[in-house]
Formats: sequence, structure tokens, C-alpha cells
Amino acid sequence: MASLRRNSALELDDPGFVPGASHFPALFSLLAQASREETPRLERVLARAGEHAVEAVLAELPRTTPAGRARLVSVLGRLADPRATEALRAALRDPEPLVVRRAATALGKLPFDAAAEADLRAAWPDADGTLRRVLADALGKVGGSDALRLLRAETSSDAELSRLVKKALQLLERRASRDTPSAIRTDAELGRTLSLLAECRAGLAELLASELAPLGNPSVRSPGLVELPFAGRLDALFIARTALGFGLRIALPPARDEATADAVARALASEPARTALRAWTDGSARYRVSFSEGGHQRALVFRIVEAVRSRSPELVNDSRAASWELVVVRRPEERYLVLVPLAFEDPRFSYRMRDVRAASHPTIAAALARTAGARPADVVWDPFVGSGLELVERAKLGPYRALYGSDLDAAALDATRENLAAAGVRAELRAGNATELRPEGVSLILTNPPMGRRLVRDRSLGTLLDAFVAHAARVLVPGGRLIWLSPLPDRTRKVAHEVGLRTTPGGTRVDMGGFEAELQRFQKT
Repeated sequence: MASLRRNSALELDDPGFVPGASHFPALFSLLAQASREETPRLERVLARAGEHAVEAVLAELPRTTPAGRARLVSVLGRLADPRATEALRAALRDPEPLVVRRAATALGKLPFDAAAEADLRAAWPDADGTLRRVLADALGKVGGSDALRLLRAETSSDAELSRLVKKALQLLERRASRDTPSAIRTDAELGRTLSLLAECRAGLAELLASELAPLGNPSVRSPGLVELPFAGRLDALFIARTALGFGLRIALPPARDEATADAVARALASEPARTALRAWTDGSARYRVSFSEGGHQRALVFRIVEAVRSRSPELVNDSRAASWELVVVRRPEERYLVLVPLAFEDPRFSYRMRDVRAASHPTIAAALARTAGARPADVVWDPFVGSGLELVERAKLGPYRALYGSDLDAAALDATRENLAAAGVRAELRAGNATELRPEGVSLILTNPPMGRRLVRDRSLGTLLDAFVAHAARVLVPGGRLIWLSPLPDRTRKVAHEVGLRTTPGGTRVDMGGFEAELQRFQKT
């Protein structure tokens, strides 16, 4: 036996070892004699064999000891194979309590099975507190409406059992709610004025505020956030093409940190929040919770969900199919909740059929176009066309005389063609180098140049940008403009001035997702 243990251990320590039929007898023997510390490793090794392990374990189960049955049932739980359902249902009636508990846990990992769920419920009345904890956890994962009724009736004074029952009820109610539609209505008026927050890339808030100005009196709260008193329809906000998203600001009542969950529940039960949820939700309101500072904070989320369930049972927590996101903001100077609508079709960038690596985000492209403005006589060239978003956004902004796009990458030109066609925009596309091509009569160069890590690593980025700025000065007609994003703003500004391009107002630093670039405006003197 010692020799067998040593030989098997050599294979067990190999992460690539997958047991075959000849290994099962030795592994079962080791498992029967293993210590508590060794058992999980042996179970994991057996589980690597997949469907072959299911067959071997089911054959071994009737002829092993009670302790062996408990360990084999754990292996079946790891495998989570529906073919083990009948054996696990039978194990729920095993005289050994440990086998019963592990069978319940294993059944909770399988797909829903009405007979198995009925067996789990049938075990509840006579179960002690330890088994009920396991049953509650399993029923929360695979139960249905009958399990929901059973657990709602539970009034145990056992704190851990109560916690598991609450968690199970959250899961059961979440699944039950999915039978009811839940979506966001974009065509409904809010019905009362609330504080709307519009988010954008840091550096673009002034542009975003100008886009929202027709809807009221927006104010810039930070480089990436604009606030607007708003009582209208969600689809009215789609005029803001630089916005990443929208949310409704709801005040959080004063509370200590440990009382955050109750404060969130009270905020959601307030009249402003109820008004917003009623007005913009089609069907039942399902939500997920996040925090402005990031992190999962699962324990706090659990307490928030329980507090909301107590005050507003019609709201269902569902992280997978949420129609709303509740963003909890807790800063020393302010605390509030943001209700962010999720489940709706945003038509602003529906033309975006294809993308290419390192292409512009559509809100960045929209910002470049907004900065350039729309002049009917413009001949526009994007020399680093990528997926063509700058050309589309300029076309959507207003009249022009001609659009040109070029790129060295054939895949980029293909993506641009598809996106232009989807947007109903016509442009002339060419394959070629941005520092050599010379389209005729260009009055506006609108582009987001390459800024990839390879160019940074091999130090060729600065050389490329220098050459391009000098070439842009040659291509532009007198009075023509260059509107672009520069990751090396001081350097490119110096070159631009040397070649006869003067800076015009409106430049700003923009968050590009991990680094900053400057939105620069130049005009040919």
C-alpha cells in the first residue's frame, strides 16, 4: 500500500495527469484512506477524468464505506454531471448525515430537476440546523416557486441559517422575476425635475455641456461629469454624442458607514427614485449594485439587497439581467445614489458595424467632430482612418463638400467601408501613407493618430507625429484646420508652429483610457 501511495503521489503531483480506467481502483483506495487535508486534492484529480470519472464513481458508490460514500459524493458535486442526479437523490436518504449534506450540496450544482428539488424540500422538515443550512444553499441555486414558499416561511433564530435563507431567497426571487419583462423606456417623460448626471471621457465635459445646452442649463461638475436639471425623455439625451452614459442623482440620507445599506434602501424608496423607476421602467425593475470607488464589496451588497427587499419588495436584485444600475457614491464631501438605466438600445452609434484594433471610441470621434465644427465647404481628410468613425461623426454634424479617408491597413479600410455604408455616408478611401498622400483642396484634417505601445517602445511615435504635422501643413489649403489628438502635445505644438500652423483656442487634455492626449486645434496661416 505504501508503494502504491508513493507511485500515485508522483502522478497526483503532475498537473497534467488525467486518470484513466486503470487508475480508478488505486485512486478510490487512496481516497478511502486519505486524511482530511489530502482529500480535496484526490477529489480534484478524480474530477479531471470528466465523464469517465462519473461512470467509475457511480459504480464504486454502492460498495464503499460511509466515509467513502461521502467523499465520492463530493467528487460527483465537483463533476456536476446530470447523470449523477438519481444517485445523489438516493444519497439524500443515506443513514450517514455527512453523506446527506454532501449530496444536498452536489444537487445544488446540477441543472434544475423537479424531482431532485422535491427531494431537497422533503428533507427540510426533519433536518437539523446543520443540514438546513446546506439545504437552503442548494434550494437557492436550483429551487423553484415551491422552494420560494418554503424558505419564506422559515423563521429560525439560527443567525447563519437566517443568512443563508436570505441569500437563497434573493436568488430565487431573482430567477422568478425573469419571467416578467424588464426594460428601459426611452420615450417616457420623467414627470418631475430630477438631477441628471451625464458622464464623458475626462477632459470633454465642456463639449458635453454644450451638447446638452438645448435641454436646459447644464453645469460642469468635474472634467468628466455634467449635471442637468431634467424632466424629459431619455431619448432626448441622445443629442449628446460625447456622453458615455446617463444617470439620475438621488440624495442619500445621512448615515454612518455601517448604516449604508439602510440609507440606500431609504433613498430607493423615496418619491424621486420611485418616480424615475416607474416612469422609465417597462415591466419589473431589476437592478445591480456598484460603488463609485470600485470593488465588489459583496458583504455590503448583500446587506443593501436585504434592506431594499424589506422596503421595496417590487425591486429585484439581478446582476446578470439588470435594467438599472445603482451606483453608490460615498465621498467625504457628498453622498448620493445614481440610478443608471441599462436595458435600452442606444441608437447614437448603431452604424458601428466593425471595429479595428486601437480605433477611436465613438465618443472621442464625436468630440473631434464637434471641436472642428461643420462648414459646408469643408473638404475633410482623415489620414489615419481606422474604422472611419471620425468621418461618420463629421458627416452627421452637418454639410461638407467631400470626405477622404486613408490608411496603410487594408482591414481598416474594409471596416471603414462597412461603417460608412451603415451610416449612409459616402467618402473616397485610399490606401497609403499619411505622410505622403496629398488629397486635393483639404480644408480640414480630422484624425486620431496611432498611439500604440509598439510605437512608444521603439521610440518611433514622435518621429511619425513630427513628419505628419509637417505634411499636414503642406496639404491644407490656406486657412485650413488640423483637429487631432496628440499624445506628445508639447512636441507636436512646437513642430506645428515651425511649419506655419497656429494654435487656436479649444484644446484640452483627454483621458484615452490609461493615458492622456491633448485635443489640439491648429489653423494654417
